[in-house]
Amino acid sequence: MIVSYLRISTLTKGVERQEYLLDKLGIKFDKKYIDKCTGKSKERPQLIKMMNNLKEGDTLYCESISRLGRNLKDLIEIIEVLVNKGVRVVLLKEGIDTITTTYKLLLGIFGAVSEMERDTVKENTLQSIERLKEIKTNTGEVATKSGKWFGRDEKTIEDLPKDFYKYYKKMINKEISKVEMSKLLGCSRATLYRWLKLYE
Repeated sequence: MIVSYLRISTLTKGVERQEYLLDKLGIKFDKKYIDKCTGKSKERPQLIKMMNNLKEGDTLYCESISRLGRNLKDLIEIIEVLVNKGVRVVLLKEGIDTITTTYKLLLGIFGAVSEMERDTVKENTLQSIERLKEIKTNTGEVATKSGKWFGRDEKTIEDLPKDFYKYYKKMINKEISKVEMSKLLGCSRATLYRWLKLYE
């Protein structure tokens, strides 16, 4: 059996780039496993399912080491488990193939580079956010390309819906429940709890 494994970040739109590289091989895959999560996330149900299903003689194709492992240690552990089961692993971007004698050396080199790149990107992102925060604090300007700040805008009591206080009094007097209050205000319970915390 020949399978492919693809992992996408929850922040990205799809797997087009990974699929393109796999399609160029001209291989008909018997099964495709796709996880949607961040690289650091431990929740990868499709990876676990795939590793349980693969058996001796099967071949796994993956676009790159960064798609298969969360870090170097994780990557090596995954490949060792698969190789010990008799599964061939091919990582396209780095040209790593476990049927070759040099794959362990290449795995260590490229894995370390990938980990370093991930840490560098994270560090640069945090530094950029800190710079933007400083600009916003000093000038009030939101210096992002979109002109919008990260995450939710901070709310004040003035931002609460106009009927909030009316239903709040009813809720306090136990005339309605919080669930009923959220429905009347047309919001989720999570949003209502944030508003209550803000108001109280």
